[in-house]
Amino acid sequence: MVTFNYNPDRKVFMATFSGRLDTLAVQKLSEIIQVNLPVKDGTSGDKIIFDMKDVEYISSSFIRICVNVAKQTGSGLFSITGCQPLIKKTFKISGLDEILNVS
Repeated sequence: MVTFNYNPDRKVFMATFSGRLDTLAVQKLSEIIQVNLPVKDGTSGDKIIFDMKDVEYISSSFIRICVNVAKQTGSGLFSITGCQPLIKKTFKISGLDEILNVS
């Protein structure tokens, strides 16, 4: 469902997601993400990337997690990559594609 990888040289924290991120899955993910991501105080300076290449569906609950992580990391330090066309369209329809740096 999610794996984490940190590159200390580049100060990049990668969370790679897979499968369907529906409401039930996101309930489990929410705590895992909060425990594992370096966004507790917003001063780490690490870039956080959500890799979505193996995700086939996202719920509004997952979008909320993305918005919260983006707020906590600070300007320009959060991005979402590898989105399937339907996932990218979901972010675009919600008006968050540019704010969350979705590609």
